[in-house]
Amino acid sequence: MSISYVGLDLGSSNFHQVALNHHGASTINREFPTSAANLIKAFSDLRGEIHVHLEAGELAPWASELIRPLVTRVVCSHPQQNAWIAKDADKCDGLDAAKLADLLRLNRFKEVRYPQSPQRQEFKTLVQHYDELTQQQARLKTKLKGRLRMQGVIVRGEEVFSARGRNAVMAEVKSPLVRTALKQLYAVLDQSLAAQTEAQMLMLRAAQALPEIRIMRTAPGVGPIGACRFSAYVHTPQRFSSTRKLWKYCRLSVSHRSSNGKPLRRPRLDRMGCGRLKDVSRKAFEAALRRKDNNGFKRAYQRALETTHDKTHARLTVQRKIVSTLRAMWINQTPYCDELMR
Repeated sequence: MSISYVGLDLGSSNFHQVALNHHGASTINREFPTSAANLIKAFSDLRGEIHVHLEAGELAPWASELIRPLVTRVVCSHPQQNAWIAKDADKCDGLDAAKLADLLRLNRFKEVRYPQSPQRQEFKTLVQHYDELTQQQARLKTKLKGRLRMQGVIVRGEEVFSARGRNAVMAEVKSPLVRTALKQLYAVLDQSLAAQTEAQMLMLRAAQALPEIRIMRTAPGVGPIGACRFSAYVHTPQRFSSTRKLWKYCRLSVSHRSSNGKPLRRPRLDRMGCGRLKDVSRKAFEAALRRKDNNGFKRAYQRALETTHDKTHARLTVQRKIVSTLRAMWINQTPYCDELMR
C-alpha cells in the first residue's frame, strides 16, 4: 500500500493541500476555498495510507475531526516549533503546505493534542471561555485604575470596584465628562463579572460528568475551578510518559542553552507549554499554604526551603509535586492520601 504525507495549510478563505510520497516527491498540489464540503472532497479521492499534518490554530480542531474518518492519521504540530516555515524568506500557502508534509515524512514535528471525544472538546471550550472572561475582567480593572491615576486618584486593592468604593473615587474626579467615561467602564466591568459567573456555573455543571474532577478536589489547595482547568488542558494523563514531560508542558522545567560546551545564558524556566497549567499549580500551592492543617504540600515546602534556602526554588519544587500528584491521582483513580506524602 502506498503512503502519502499530506501537508494542509488552513486559512479562513482558502486551504492548500500538498501530498508527498515516501521519496519526498510531490504528487498533489492544489487549493480549495475553505469549507466542510471542500475538505471532504480534497481527501475523498486519495488512495492508500494517508497521513495528514497541519499546524495548531483556530480551525485545526474542526478540520481534524472532519477529515479523521477519511485518512489514516492526523497530527497537529506547534507553530512555534516550525521555525523553518515561519521564518523562511520565501513564504506562501503552497510552500508552507509542502514543508508541513515534509516534516511529517521525516517525523520532525512537535505534536499538539486535542481532545478526541466531543464531550472533552466541549468541556475544554467552556474552561477556555471562563479563563478568557477572567483575563478580560483583570484587564478592565487595570484600565480603570490607570484612568483614575490620570485624574490624580491613586487607589489600591479591590475596594475601588465595590459600590461603596466607586462612589468614593468618583467623587474625587472633577470632570463630569471623565466621570461619565469611568461609569461606562464600570458598566462594562459589571457585565464581564456577570458573564464570568455564568461561565463558571456552566463549566462546573459540565464537570459533574468527569470523575477525575471529584478525585482531584481531594488534594489540598485544589478547588473545583483548579481541577476543571487541570483536566481540560491536560486532556488525559496518559499523554505524558513521565512526570518531567508534564512539568515541561506546565512551564515548570528548567531549560539550558549551550554551544561548544559553553552556556549561552543562565538556566531558566522553559517558556513553552501551557501557562494556564502553571497558574493552576501556583494557585494550588498558595491555597495549600493558607490551610490550617499540616498537609503534605505544606510539609514539602518546608523541607525544600530548608534544603535550598530559596523561597522561589522551594515553591517551584512544590508546584512540580502538585502537578505530579494530580497526574498520579488521575491515572490511578484514587483520592489524595496525606500519608503517602510523608
